[in-house]
Amino acid sequence: MFFVISGYLITALIAREMAEDRFSLWRFYERRVRRIIPALFALLVVASVAAWFVLFPHDFRRYARSALAAAFFGSNFQFWSVTGYFDVAAFQKPLLHTWSLAVEEQFYLLFPAFLLALRAARQKTRIAAVGVVFLLSLALSIWGVHTRPDAAFYLVPFRLWELMAGALLALGLVPEPRSKVLAEAASLIGLVLIGCAVLFYSDATHFPGAAALLPVLGTALVIYGGAEAGTFVNRALAWRPVVFVGLISYSLYLWHWPVYVFARYYLYRELNAGETVLCLALSFGLAVLSWRYVEQPFRRRQGGVPRRVLFGAAGTALVAVSVFAAAVLTSHGWPDRFRPEIRRILAEEHDTDGLLRYCFARPLSEVNAKDLCQIGAPGKITPSFLLWGDSHADAILPAVSDIAKKHHLRGYFAGESSCAPLIGVFRPDTPRCKTFNNKVIELAKRPEIRTVILTARWGKNADGRAYGDEGNGFVPISDAQAKAKRPADNAAIFARGLNRTIDALLAARKHVVVIASVPEVGWAVPQVLARTRLSGDGRPVFLPEEDFDFRQRVTRPLFHTLAARPGVMVIHPSDVLCGNGRCRVAMGGIPLYRDEHHLSVYGARKLEPLLTGIFGN
Repeated sequence: MFFVISGYLITALIAREMAEDRFSLWRFYERRVRRIIPALFALLVVASVAAWFVLFPHDFRRYARSALAAAFFGSNFQFWSVTGYFDVAAFQKPLLHTWSLAVEEQFYLLFPAFLLALRAARQKTRIAAVGVVFLLSLALSIWGVHTRPDAAFYLVPFRLWELMAGALLALGLVPEPRSKVLAEAASLIGLVLIGCAVLFYSDATHFPGAAALLPVLGTALVIYGGAEAGTFVNRALAWRPVVFVGLISYSLYLWHWPVYVFARYYLYRELNAGETVLCLALSFGLAVLSWRYVEQPFRRRQGGVPRRVLFGAAGTALVAVSVFAAAVLTSHGWPDRFRPEIRRILAEEHDTDGLLRYCFARPLSEVNAKDLCQIGAPGKITPSFLLWGDSHADAILPAVSDIAKKHHLRGYFAGESSCAPLIGVFRPDTPRCKTFNNKVIELAKRPEIRTVILTARWGKNADGRAYGDEGNGFVPISDAQAKAKRPADNAAIFARGLNRTIDALLAARKHVVVIASVPEVGWAVPQVLARTRLSGDGRPVFLPEEDFDFRQRVTRPLFHTLAARPGVMVIHPSDVLCGNGRCRVAMGGIPLYRDEHHLSVYGARKLEPLLTGIFGN
């Protein structure tokens, strides 16, 4: 909706000025600077002060990078570049919303010149040229949402068609409605389409792509019908409270998300109804102040801020943000803002074994006996075991390596992000997994490999949903027999994949060890522990064991069946981590996890007594 409205308004302005022979690129860009930059930098100043007091060091560093990106209208590239398995939750990103502002400004950097080049062309030619760009971008978006979903969401080429939809409307692709009845019908249909998208789209919807056609077309129809005087939409838009919200809409857009994020981050829980209302009221109040005392003085050319002062202030602000970001990054987020106890807790977020950083997610060309990392005892010992899995295998690697050293054994580690060791199972968000797992199973069949250890974030694949701070988005998997269309479909596909993998290993005469699920906590353990220490809250922090049991309702009976098979050993980390109705997240005040579900090195080594039987007597 935002892009369609923006494309319509700006294109209508450019087209009108071009028709009156008074359009100037310089004046257009000056208007954009007056409109966008002062309020944006006012937000960055206040948000940076809040970040100093609220954000922990690592998140403060992330914030500094995003502030720098926002200042140079590159937020979409910044957030696109860090999407992936180890990215943090949205509520830890105060400037996440600025990605859309970056898309808009990148578009307007070139679009006016594009229209100017078509100035002498007939209207039909201009519409055709814009229409071609619209269709190409739409096709790219439909393709990209399935093959490059992160890029399709954040980058201009994939979102261009939404802006072009508004531009086509402004250029007169569709003649003005001939009657009030037609205009009312268009607006009503548009509202229905937007309502359908709101009601029926979910985390499982591939967006934007073809799914975005519904809200884009709906918004275009509302604009089309609302332009007719006397219609319901026209009258609604002319209502004074709506007009006022429209006036402050840019500042409201800027402030609403940081206010929510800082409140959510500080409390580290979902806001209740009263807190949500308070955040909305605060956002509205800040937006009014920003509009009145920042936007208005800078937007007025006559009697407002002179051009020289405007551009001088903008340049100074860019330098200031750059210096601020550099200072935060070089100081590693100024950890000295917190007392030593807090810094020790937060250190577990990044306390990783040296092998973890180097050995995980190697290029597919290196998934072989020659190039994969070897763990366990040093020296020229022939590798005799294989640790295989996703990032949960990566997290438990230090413990497995320590035990192997005690047995004077050496082995391989094969780990890939989001790739559970399930032969023949495919996840659309991880296209590398099929090739990776096929290569690893061939390595596992080598005669010198006697033991194969399998572990992963089993629950996410079997249950079909993300968890906790990740939301509960659908995580579909498929195999040659079926493709999951809803979370419940994952269970059978998962079971076939795990059995298929174990059957192949047993047929190759391997001893198979399955390390069952580590309890998924659902919230960043070091941060929650640090926040409770800062607040003086002495209540214990733990995961209710019933939550873990519910998450394992698919995998637990499957693992029970596997444990009865000859040649298969199943180890349950919950035997150490859970008991008496609670799953521990810390021992001795030190986090057992480095985030929402990955064990820290400290946590992994607490499992060593449980893992000693992996290699037999």
